[in-house]
Amino acid sequence: MIVPMYKYSFLVYHADYDQFLDHLKKLGVAHIVEHQHEPTTEMQDLYRKISDLSKTIKILESRRKQIQDPAEVENITDKSGEKLNQRITEIESRLEQIQQQLSSLQKEEKQIEPWGQFTLEAINRLSEANINLRFLICPDSKYNPEWEEKYPVELISETDGYCYFIFVDKSENKELPEEMEESDEMPLPANTLEDVRKEISTTQAKADELNHELDKIAVHGIELLEEYQKKLEEQLADINVRFQTVDEVEGKIRLVEAWVPEVKADELEKWVDKKEVYYLKEAARKHEKPPILLRNNRFARLFEPVAKLFSLPSYIELDLTPFFAPFFLLFYGFCLGDAGYGLLLVLAIAIYKPKAKPGMRPILTLAQLLGLATILFGAITGTFFGINLIENPPKFLANAKDLFLDNDQMFTLALAFGAVQILFGMVLKAINQIRQQGFGYSLSTWGWFILIVSSGIFYLLDMQNPEAGHFFGPVHTVLVGASVLGIFIFNHPKRNIFINIGAGLWDAYNMVTGVIGDLLSYIRLFALGLASAILGQVFNQLAFDLAPDIPLIGILVTLIILLIGHGINIFMSGLGAFVHPLRLTFVEFYKNAGFIGGGKEYKPYQRVQVKN
Repeated sequence: MIVPMYKYSFLVYHADYDQFLDHLKKLGVAHIVEHQHEPTTEMQDLYRKISDLSKTIKILESRRKQIQDPAEVENITDKSGEKLNQRITEIESRLEQIQQQLSSLQKEEKQIEPWGQFTLEAINRLSEANINLRFLICPDSKYNPEWEEKYPVELISETDGYCYFIFVDKSENKELPEEMEESDEMPLPANTLEDVRKEISTTQAKADELNHELDKIAVHGIELLEEYQKKLEEQLADINVRFQTVDEVEGKIRLVEAWVPEVKADELEKWVDKKEVYYLKEAARKHEKPPILLRNNRFARLFEPVAKLFSLPSYIELDLTPFFAPFFLLFYGFCLGDAGYGLLLVLAIAIYKPKAKPGMRPILTLAQLLGLATILFGAITGTFFGINLIENPPKFLANAKDLFLDNDQMFTLALAFGAVQILFGMVLKAINQIRQQGFGYSLSTWGWFILIVSSGIFYLLDMQNPEAGHFFGPVHTVLVGASVLGIFIFNHPKRNIFINIGAGLWDAYNMVTGVIGDLLSYIRLFALGLASAILGQVFNQLAFDLAPDIPLIGILVTLIILLIGHGINIFMSGLGAFVHPLRLTFVEFYKNAGFIGGGKEYKPYQRVQVKN
């Protein structure tokens, strides 16, 4: 549910303003109302610093994961997050320069390497003796080995389709023989291959040293950087509070407005009464956009991060988190649908969970619930690590074969899930309309709900007993009539009846096409579950068919194929089992529930807790 918000307007004497803000920050319950949305230059700079620092932390976290043994990395000397951030900037700038230098040296090495090892001193001595070496290059197809007998030519190397050779010129004639005119003459290298490689080694050593320093920061400095980021955020919050404060009575009085959740209002009022601060309190109005604070039970709270992937709800509507949570759980299990995979997921998380950070544990608990749902649907379909228990039941399940659902039944179940969620969404939409506008605005939605549900029920009754004639019988006809009135006549209390009829016809077209399309979307649950099961079976078959008959090697090959194959299947199917229920939630369910969204998260003005 969405926690009700109250808007507080504090009138503070200018001499007490700084002290008031300091106490308000310590209390940490007030979300400051923003009157001005264009940030100052100082605020923009802080936004940029915080954003850059966040990216830096993410890069360092990724770097830390790649370090094989973090325990062996020595500690850092800097204990200031600000200085550490400055040092990282310096290192990155220096590494960029070094990388450019290395690139240039490697290019030079590639140019010199075909000429082999030589010394510039020897070339200079030959030049002093009037023996000039000319460095030439030509394609393999143009080089004639007879040149080595006719002219003072020495082939040095053949590399990448080119011949590198030297022409010794003992005369003052600078012209090459006519048959060598298609050869390109290269300038005398400025450095020897040995010198360039030494410089590359030295430059690479500098880069390695800087990278090692980054490794030390990645292992020991991330917490310092996170604390520095929090200080910057607190600084930004301080500036923003002052920026949003309105001066009254020629600056003698400062007006500070803030949103406070209902659950924290008493705490705030006790404090302001004690400080004798004058304030006005009013409940949030429909046209205002107060921040959103969700408060759900332990089960639904686990799904709040999932809901936030799309958008927080608007303040005037229902929080749909507790309503989509059970469906999302079942849909995930339906899509992955292998009891073995689910069991592996639950056990792996149970082993890792005690070692995880406290902030990660709710996510891991959610993953365990998804694993349990997967076990449930694996048991329903008789799938265990790709083994089809319907076709190959073990002895202790030989008599339980009929308890498993086949593909036709799973297909029907997927559509049934879709119908239930869509109809449930319609009910929530009607409740939202009643809350926001009044009962009269929900009649069209109730009309569609009654029409679809009643038609479905009476159709199924006639399928069981065709002679009963329930479909369009007296009761059904009355319900259809009431539905038609709600859909076409009373769909909007304040509009002309003829406009309502036209709007109802348009709504009918959209509803019929939309609901059918939405319902068919739920077939993906069946398709993904079937695909996961088939892939598991394929990898099992490959593992046993490709294994050689050599005893130990055959077992080893089978195990490798099973591990790799099922690993791939768990990753791909697990990803699909998360993404597609998201789509069904955020598109089909949210649409039929009339979800508005666009809520802004509640972020109180508070002091940052820095670790010592």
